[in-house]
Amino acid sequence: MLKLFSFALAAFIIASSYADVDGKEITMPITLDYELLNGLLIQTSYTDPGQTAQLLYEGNGCLELKLTDPKFSGEAEVITLLTDVYIHLGTPLGDSCLMPYQWNGSMQVSQIPRLDSQSWDLTFQTVDTKIFSADGAAIESFDMVFQRLLPLINEHMQAFSIKLANPVEDLRTFILPMFTPDARVQAKQLLDSIRPGAIIANQTSLIVNIHADATELDSGPEAAAVETLSEEEMEDFLDLWETWDSLLVFLVSVLSETPLSSTNKQQLIDLLLETRYEFVTRINDTSVQKDFVRDQLLEGWQLLSTIFRNQLLENPAESRIGYLSFLTAGDALMILDELGPAFGIEISRNGLIRLAKILGGEGVELHYSPDINKSLQMLFQAFPENQQNNSDDEQETPQRQETSRLDIFQFLESLLPSSAFAAKRPSFTEIKRWQAPKNNFDDYLERISDLLEFAYTSLVIRRQLPDNFNALYRAMIPAIAWQESCFKQIVVKDSKLTYLLSYNNSSVGLMQVNERVWRGIYDTQRLRWDIRYNASAGCEIVDLYLQKYALRKYGPEILKKTDTLAQLVYAMYNGGPSQFDKFLKRSDTNKLYDSDRLFAQKYEWVKKRDWEQAEKCF
Repeated sequence: MLKLFSFALAAFIIASSYADVDGKEITMPITLDYELLNGLLIQTSYTDPGQTAQLLYEGNGCLELKLTDPKFSGEAEVITLLTDVYIHLGTPLGDSCLMPYQWNGSMQVSQIPRLDSQSWDLTFQTVDTKIFSADGAAIESFDMVFQRLLPLINEHMQAFSIKLANPVEDLRTFILPMFTPDARVQAKQLLDSIRPGAIIANQTSLIVNIHADATELDSGPEAAAVETLSEEEMEDFLDLWETWDSLLVFLVSVLSETPLSSTNKQQLIDLLLETRYEFVTRINDTSVQKDFVRDQLLEGWQLLSTIFRNQLLENPAESRIGYLSFLTAGDALMILDELGPAFGIEISRNGLIRLAKILGGEGVELHYSPDINKSLQMLFQAFPENQQNNSDDEQETPQRQETSRLDIFQFLESLLPSSAFAAKRPSFTEIKRWQAPKNNFDDYLERISDLLEFAYTSLVIRRQLPDNFNALYRAMIPAIAWQESCFKQIVVKDSKLTYLLSYNNSSVGLMQVNERVWRGIYDTQRLRWDIRYNASAGCEIVDLYLQKYALRKYGPEILKKTDTLAQLVYAMYNGGPSQFDKFLKRSDTNKLYDSDRLFAQKYEWVKKRDWEQAEKCF
């Protein structure tokens, strides 16, 4: 709980800082939403079964005092806690309860929050108490029962506190790496001067103001614009972006473990793909600048905060605290761009790592790993067919049958030997079998055609897609493989057998699946060496762009325009989701890229079964 709160505190102090007129003292409001306070109170003070506070329970319930359903509100300097109260009083006698008295109602406690300047404990002093009957009527005078029970209730209420000492220390360790090296002195001065300020309650939250002394950096002469990054700067940039991408995967994984709407899932898919495709594009054309990661981070957190806000009202109190922490961090990052030039703040690798650790604990590591991430696979529904790797047994294209979903999977699995599911990499014999030939092209192209047909037909059956998808994929999938790799998976380079690698060392194999874009979603080694796995992954990616983008935005009517649809899907396959609008604009203005025209040409060749044109590939 404190780790989550530390994250919120760190983020809010960065996000909401503002300086007075002379630029010396800054006020940093920590905003504690009442939902957050409710969650903290329940976790610390309503710990009995059913999120209740059992203050008295004797004689098998003959004597019972129980508080339930606490709700905070506030105004000016006072916060109000309204809680339901259940009272049952009698005289226990054996298993009986004589002369029982039972009462249901509610109690409203008005409190003034105090922040201790030494311990950083946020406490709440009760200044007024009101009692209401079950129908909401105010009880003006307390009888003897309430006069005896009120001290017990007030004592329990005043015991609630929020310890900010550890979160403030976490704040220091989080903020320091966010300053540039030449601003570390100013950063330390700011952190050492942190002190409590005024506390204000409004209709939605409790605002704890913290003051600190800040010194702006000397502006100095304006630096000349840098067109490209130096080799050393590029190395640091790649390290920073990979850390940001790892943080993004961590955040998406956390969200994927919660119930998400289809809209939220699509937003996460959009964010991950667009972030990665933009990076790949900028690296390829060398147009990347130092603020690239900062810009992506700010934009990404704006979307993530929206999704967390949607989850805030639908999850248990403890989860809501974590979500609120992300919301505050998102707000902080949106303002970093404004604070950066004046205070020397920058996005750093250590800062991102610290951010993840404050949220997820010290055990969280942000490794840029090629390993499969199950949360990402579930989000993308990426489960490529484990196709047969035995070269002695040719595959037969599966046929659609009128049968149950279970029967369909049993049918597909019957085509595959059990060992194929455990195989991580095909045998050398199988790899060599798919070496691009120097002659006998017809046999190789026929085997490639059969392999691709098996891949897309399996996908259609596995996902129970309409029959017209099969017809569409019959032309589109081979055309994409032709355009991307010239039907090659395994080639000879420097007298060694290896997998086909794109000119920019990012995409591999028959379908040229980009390893950076699809990191964590598909098995990198199998994409490189297993042609069937590569083909199946490529088919899933095509299907993603068709269903999650083209059909979602245009509806089923687009299926009637198969040529335009195929070109649109390929544009996204090649350049990411942003190509949806860009391709349509290029098409409308007749300003197509060379890649657009070349794919359209191959698509027509495939439809006409003009395979002689493919001999040019070899």
